[in-house]
Amino acid sequence: MKLYVIRHGKAIQRGTISRDEERWLMPDGRAAFRATARMLAERKLELDLIVTSPLVRAVQTADILAEALKYEGDLVVSPELSPGFSREGLLRLVTESSSARRLAIVGHEPDLGDVTASLFSLNGSLTLKKGMVVAMEWNPAAPGTPARFLWAAHKGRLVDAIDAVTGG
Repeated sequence: MKLYVIRHGKAIQRGTISRDEERWLMPDGRAAFRATARMLAERKLELDLIVTSPLVRAVQTADILAEALKYEGDLVVSPELSPGFSREGLLRLVTESSSARRLAIVGHEPDLGDVTASLFSLNGSLTLKKGMVVAMEWNPAAPGTPARFLWAAHKGRLVDAIDAVTGG
């Protein structure tokens, strides 16, 4: 399967409002992710399913992606992608959406970085930048086989080396 791991765009600062779950994307966060989503649309990215965390900033990011790609499927909101998301949670999502061969998940750090590092069989963690998309080929039926990095995108630019994601 092709898996697209997406960190939500830049949101208002913590403490600005009383509930973290309600933080929304800032205008520059929307603009930066729109540039990335437009670039993905130009590359003819197609998705079978988009699943997002229920937190406002993630739903907004998923919505921008869906709009740019002219995605006509369901935009699934899953508590599984809330903070605390894990590789086991990813396996549950994949099992629930077994027909999806091209799956995008939208969520939060540090969870996405931890899950992504685990899928690539890297030691330690990664930190995905706000609004970053990491594309990989992954076989959930072969848990011991590392995912294969395809590319990453951030602020409308494509990166084809994993070093840009890992900081190496």
